[in-house]
Amino acid sequence: MKNSKILIGLCSGLILFSCQNLDETNDLGQQKLADEIIYSDLKVPTIKVNLKSENARIAGEEREVKLMKAEFITAPGSEQMGRTVIFDNKGSKQLDFHFNPDRKIFGTSDMSYYIDEVRPSSTISTSDATGALENAAQTWEEVSCSEMGLYRTPTEADPYGIVANIFGYPSIPDVVADVSNLGFMPAEFFDFLAPGGSNFILAVTFTFSYGGEPDLNGDGKIDSALKEIYYNDNFPWAANGGQIDLETVALHEMGHGFDQAHFGTGFIKKNGEFQFSPRAVMNASYSGIQQDIYRTDNAGHCGIWATWPSN
Repeated sequence: MKNSKILIGLCSGLILFSCQNLDETNDLGQQKLADEIIYSDLKVPTIKVNLKSENARIAGEEREVKLMKAEFITAPGSEQMGRTVIFDNKGSKQLDFHFNPDRKIFGTSDMSYYIDEVRPSSTISTSDATGALENAAQTWEEVSCSEMGLYRTPTEADPYGIVANIFGYPSIPDVVADVSNLGFMPAEFFDFLAPGGSNFILAVTFTFSYGGEPDLNGDGKIDSALKEIYYNDNFPWAANGGQIDLETVALHEMGHGFDQAHFGTGFIKKNGEFQFSPRAVMNASYSGIQQDIYRTDNAGHCGIWATWPSN
């Protein structure tokens, strides 16, 4: 394992968002921000990984996967907007990702998720953290337009995570679910994503594709293989509101887990807090408790999953 510095270069292109009226009255002098696309100098080769079965045994064959991107949400008062980091840029404009029902890593069209309980938060109990993450998963499952089946895989006694292993942290680089919540990491983990990221990145979702052909069904989207989510233990996490509400952030990150991108135009108000138009779970920065799916989030989810597994 090699714990090397990741040099990140800024891309001149920005993700443009539709201009809409703010939900609240704007403060004079506020600064408008956009979710930047950043291209990382870190080049991670295709990796062979093992799959964990539900009975905690290695499930047969290896799979080749490749780290493609990271999407992170930022803390209130940080004056930093969430960003998308691309790890494999070959000049392609193909930046959309979608799970392919005919190429699911565990061979079933139902989506699986995992909750780590061996990398705990220093500010919230493991039971409260697990409850918040389960609530977030259930909220996405209950979106009425979607036929996406969702189930939780058993918790393991060891720390898992491909990215954690790449970054030099003790971790088994096996796949335990389609979307894995892999616990609370030390602050320094997030400095790999951006200079000073330990102080403003709340959580991050990493997307892996498959080795070989990236778009097997030819739908113009790279086939997602798996997602890994990590939370920053440098922040005061809480359940049921207060401090940084874990369920709110988990709902956002699991939205990325189900292939949604950041959405909305962000502003920094005079008091340093974020304001978004429209306000949504998938806004790139934390702006308070949001434990319900908003209209734009629902539309984004339905656009991806309404015809699953036929798409």
